[in-house]
Formats: sequence, structure tokens, C-alpha cells
Amino acid sequence: MYDGKLNTEIAKRWAGETAATYGADLRIPEPQGWFPGISSPTTAHTMQRALLAEYEGCTVEEVFDGHEIETAQGTCYAVETSEKMKIARPDISVLSDTIMQELRLIHGIGEVTAEKFQRRGMQDISDLRNHPRFGTEARIITDAADAEDWAFLEAHCRMRRSPSDNLSLLFSLVTPTSDLLFFDIETLGIFSQPAILLGTGRIRGTHMNITQYLLRDISEEPAALTAVMADITDPTRLVTYNGRAVDYPFFRDRAGYYGIPTPGEPAHTDLLHHVRRQWKKRLPDCRLGTVEGEILGQYRKEDLPGSLVPWYYQTYRRLGNPGPLVPITEHNRLDIANLPLIYERLLEGCLCPPH
Repeated sequence: MYDGKLNTEIAKRWAGETAATYGADLRIPEPQGWFPGISSPTTAHTMQRALLAEYEGCTVEEVFDGHEIETAQGTCYAVETSEKMKIARPDISVLSDTIMQELRLIHGIGEVTAEKFQRRGMQDISDLRNHPRFGTEARIITDAADAEDWAFLEAHCRMRRSPSDNLSLLFSLVTPTSDLLFFDIETLGIFSQPAILLGTGRIRGTHMNITQYLLRDISEEPAALTAVMADITDPTRLVTYNGRAVDYPFFRDRAGYYGIPTPGEPAHTDLLHHVRRQWKKRLPDCRLGTVEGEILGQYRKEDLPGSLVPWYYQTYRRLGNPGPLVPITEHNRLDIANLPLIYERLLEGCLCPPH
């Protein structure tokens, strides 16, 4: 029987390969624009030197006060924090009403045809139940809405509407707030590189509990992946920022690299699609940091750009000094903590779209 030991050996080998890739002469990358607080490569070097001096002689455990978690793939290290958080969401009846008013969910009905029906007083899909051409599908959708068959309706809407459509966001109302899993990862690169920090957040009552699985060594990656996977169970819905294209596929591929089986595709709400739809005309770009500043009014100070995470993490690995891990974990924590606030504002935009 497979005992998972191969995963540890793979991780150890990978640790050697990444160490060779990011050696002592690693040059700081030049990202496309610097974030507020990190105004230049000089600032990034200065901050790293200050962190190395401040945390000289400390261990990861002393700095982060986390705890070890045992999984089928070994041990990983988890850092837990709590943020005061309570978000408002509309009643699920808003979703049902929006579905029934969206005539374009019926195959063959586009914008022009929908407007013609509406001018004739057919405002609701149920009004088309007896239509000779569209009646069959209208009855199927109406019956599904009456039965609250949200899984069928969400799958149907994905086929008929774009990922940025308001309906796509409103389907998140099917999932209780406590079952929303806000998810963000930090990696050593885009392709075939380890994930070195996997962060999750859940809202419980008036607080958000954030768990960050921080790799003290690359060999802990299989265990960290397994720990997160245990949290992605039905009826959990992932809420991410560009996670449908990047974070979750990256997570799934890393699990596959170690031969760790992954569950079926979870329900997933990617906020980036909706940010582009609602705010792209008022934002210079749709980076998460820009949205936080321009929409939430929260500007980060001395935030570490994601492009510098590999450099900072490899400095930690090379020197054994946990100082460079501090801004990495803080960057990830802020990413997760701000996702519910952006989610709430996007829901408000669905209900009260700008004129």
C-alpha cells in the first residue's frame, strides 16, 4: 500500500533544485510598477536588511507563535490570527428573482429578443412557459428555481452567461457565510515552482479566522497542501482574487506533482471578474492593492510585492533568518483579510448598479 513516503523524497529533491535556482547571487526582479511603501529596489533591499538585523538569532516558531499540524503527508506549520469581520449579504431571494428576470438564460434568446419580450410584458422566465419555441427550457428553469436546485441553475448560468455576470456573483449567496473559504497563496514562481505559503480565511460570527500554512522548508509542502485540501469540502465555496485562473489550478497542480489526489472542482467565486465588470472604468488597473486603496480606502504601507516573495523566501532559506518571512506572511494575511470587504462591496454593486 502506498504510504506517502515518496512525497517527502520528492519534496526534498525539489528543495535542492529550488536552492540551486535561487542561489546567493539572486537578483531582485523588476516588477511592472512598485506598490505603495516599496518605492524602489533600494527600498526592498533596505527593508530586508532591517528585518535580518531585527530577527537575527530568532526561530520561525519564536517569531510567528504558530503550531504544527500532523497530516497524512507529514507535518506542516500553521499560523493562526483573527480579524474583526462581519459582512452583510442580501437574502437569497435576490438570486431567485434575478434568475427569473434574466430571459437570456434560455438558449436562443439574446439581448434583442429579450427586449422584444419585455416590451410585450413578458418580464419573467415563467411568462414563457407556454411559448412554442422557448417553453420547454422556460419550464425547466422555473421548476429548478421553485425547487431551489441551485447546483443545476449555477451550472446552467455558467454555460449561458460570462464569469463576470452579476448572477455568477449572486450564486455565492447559496453558500452560508461560514462556508465561504477565502483563499490565497504565495509561490516561488508561476510555473513548476513550490507554493511556500497557503492562506485560508473563514468568517465565524463577528470575526474572520485566518490560517496560514507557512513552509519552514520546502519538504513541508505536501503536508501543507493536504491540510488545505481537508478544508475544501462540500459545501465550501472558494472565494479568491484571480484564483480560478491562478491560485486554485496552481494548488491542484502542486498536489498532482506529489501524487496527492484532489477532490472535484469546488464551487468558486473569483472576485477579479466582477471587479473588472463593475470598476474597471474608475480604476487605473485591477490589481488587488489598487482595489483596496481606491475602493476600500485602505492603502498598504511597506507592503511586499508578490514578485519579491521568491527573493525574500530564498534569503530566509539561505541564512536561516526568519526576518524575510514577516512581510511575506503579512502580505498574504492582508490579501485574505480584504477579500470579504471587496466581496461585500461587489454585492452592493449588484443591487445598486451605477447609472
